[in-house]
Amino acid sequence: MSFCAAINCMDGRVQEPVINHLKRRFQVKFVDMITESGPIRFLSTETDPVKVNSILERVEVSIIKHDVSAIAVIGHHDCAGNPMSRDVQVDQLRSAVSMLREKFAGCEVAAFYVEDDWTVTELHDI
Repeated sequence: MSFCAAINCMDGRVQEPVINHLKRRFQVKFVDMITESGPIRFLSTETDPVKVNSILERVEVSIIKHDVSAIAVIGHHDCAGNPMSRDVQVDQLRSAVSMLREKFAGCEVAAFYVEDDWTVTELHDI
């Protein structure tokens, strides 16, 4: 079996588009969904160590138990838990990716944004 991990918002509207996109992008059968309300807000600022540690612990489980070597971190349009503009969320994604690459150096870490039409865009410049 092959897995990747996704740090994604809990918003049900983004689950299927993200899963479908990541299966194709990383050529995996399964996506471990690590969900939180607006997770990039926490990962980018690290101001809530309990939430950040919870997310990181779940990523570690995915790496250890499912041999994950790719981690996706996702922001999205109309996020209730992180009601920021796309530009602000892209900056948050940049910070989150940097932190995740440092913590999980053996994994590919990529950023994605779910647009207002629910399509998933990979942010290559991060």
